[in-house]
Amino acid sequence: MARLSPGDVRAIVQVLEDGINLMPRLGRPEKLKMRSKIRKQFNWLAEQQDPTADMLFLKLQERLPDVFSLYPYGFGDKVKKLLRQKSGRLGSM
Repeated sequence: MARLSPGDVRAIVQVLEDGINLMPRLGRPEKLKMRSKIRKQFNWLAEQQDPTADMLFLKLQERLPDVFSLYPYGFGDKVKKLLRQKSGRLGSM
């Protein structure tokens, strides 16, 4: 049963957090709340067994609907690409 490494999970969480800076018209309190929600996904991501990029992306969208709805157009594609890279490494281990 392959899992994402802590470094891979950190990279995914970091990309999601960096996307918050691209959101227009959000105040500091809203950004802090979103960062907190994203950081809470660390353990969930680390516990996933044999994750696929599509499964992770769909589950993240379900778990963070308010965050994903505010990301700019095309940001989801960037997240999917990163998830494919990280989950693709699992197959080569």
